[in-house]
Amino acid sequence: MKRSILIARMPVLLGLLACGCWCAGCGTGAPPTGSVSGKVTLNGQPLTTGVVTFVNEETGAGASDELDPSGSYRIESIRTGEYNVAVHQAPLPPEQVGSRAELPKLNIPDKYLTPETSGLTATVNKGTNTRDFSL
Repeated sequence: MKRSILIARMPVLLGLLACGCWCAGCGTGAPPTGSVSGKVTLNGQPLTTGVVTFVNEETGAGASDELDPSGSYRIESIRTGEYNVAVHQAPLPPEQVGSRAELPKLNIPDKYLTPETSGLTATVNKGTNTRDFSL
């Protein structure tokens, strides 16, 4: 009886073993990635609030990061490729959505608010990349 249970489960066990070997031997199949960091300035001064957004038109992939008080950003992992870049207002925190709270208005020229109109581009290669933007 024990032998018949083992024989009945053999296809499942062999399938799991094959799947495990395939996953271990083939890698993740994920596209290559890099990191990108830099500084955003407006009229020569660090932009201390806002968000930098990278968008790849071909793949639709993208990533963003909020600027810190020095105007710096860092995206730890982003697919390699060519990106259009926008610099825009950070969204309201979730706890303030629906309230009358407003974020301070940034003086970012309208052209930089969307990746399609900003004229800002970046190439992300495997490894560490640095890209500063002067608005």
